[in-house]
Amino acid sequence: SYFCERDISDSLNKQIAMTRKIALIAGLFVFIFMPMQAARKLTKISFDKLTYDFGTIYEKDGNATCTFRFVNEGKTPLVILRAQASCGCTVPSYPEYPIAPGDTAEMKVEYRTRHRPGEFSKYIFVYSNTKPDRTTLQIKGVVIPDNGGNSTKPSTRNYRSGELRTRTVSE
Repeated sequence: SYFCERDISDSLNKQIAMTRKIALIAGLFVFIFMPMQAARKLTKISFDKLTYDFGTIYEKDGNATCTFRFVNEGKTPLVILRAQASCGCTVPSYPEYPIAPGDTAEMKVEYRTRHRPGEFSKYIFVYSNTKPDRTTLQIKGVVIPDNGGNSTKPSTRNYRSGELRTRTVSE
């Protein structure tokens, strides 16, 4: 009976030691990965508008730029991870630093009008530490083409998006 009690006691001590090891590992896991979770905390972004309409713009006036203002409405810093346009003719620029809760910042979007006559509608996908993690912005308008300097008045023909424009060149 002495040996049975000793075997049970040894077995119980091993179980207690194993439980302590598991608790220690779990505690270390929480301690190590908790700061990583804090870095992933989500916040809320609110834009003053989701669509900007340039209206009618003239190719001869050069690139068109607009500004989207936004505020961090969350309780943790807002980080814009990237902003990606649907086309190479659209170039977004954004703050590359964290926006504190309650602070306002701006995203500028440039539309390159050269050789792009007619209506346009482009999208900017803004990725950040928010839920959902993507916000979609839109710019749109109509580009009146430059008529090559043949007249003091620009052409007012409305070209459809993607339509090719031809011009006769004289020597």
